[in-house]
Amino acid sequence: MQRKNLGKAMRYLVAVCALVSAFAMVACSDDDDDSAEVKSFVATVPASTSTVAAVQGQAIPIANGQVFGGPVGSNPLTLTFPTPTTFTLTQTGAGPFAGTVNYGSGGSCTFVITAGGGGTLSVATCNLLVNANNAVVGTGQVIGTITLVLNNGAGVTLNSSALTATVFLDRDGELFVFNPVIGASVDMGIEP
Repeated sequence: MQRKNLGKAMRYLVAVCALVSAFAMVACSDDDDDSAEVKSFVATVPASTSTVAAVQGQAIPIANGQVFGGPVGSNPLTLTFPTPTTFTLTQTGAGPFAGTVNYGSGGSCTFVITAGGGGTLSVATCNLLVNANNAVVGTGQVIGTITLVLNNGAGVTLNSSALTATVFLDRDGELFVFNPVIGASVDMGIEP
């Protein structure tokens, strides 16, 4: 007789556990979860001390230096940010130049030359253009591109060559770019 009651008690215990598990799954689900959302985007991000870290240490080829004016001329060049607030600029026929870079609140950037000459190179608009396809919000990384877009305010806009970038969107949809040179994910400060 006890054996019969033990079997019956076990069946009831299994049924209760199954019900509790089902209720726990329903209670823990989040109706606001957008982790399955897939986005493709081209996001314009103003250059700043925070966002330039996404390209820090990477050589950025620019086909024509005329956007900088001054001693740079119109020759092809390579711009590198050793840190988010310093730069090196190398090109055939001029430079190399190095110095500090200051970012304005309106998206401008001013390159102050401290080595290879003197003076400043002012650019009215400095943006990073992040492009990615099929980024799943909250999960995984995708391969995209990041391009430096410079405008001198006098009608000259130049795009650097696109750099390959590992891109992801966190669970809140915030855009991040992983920089392999510094080994860190950089919050771009926007939701594309």
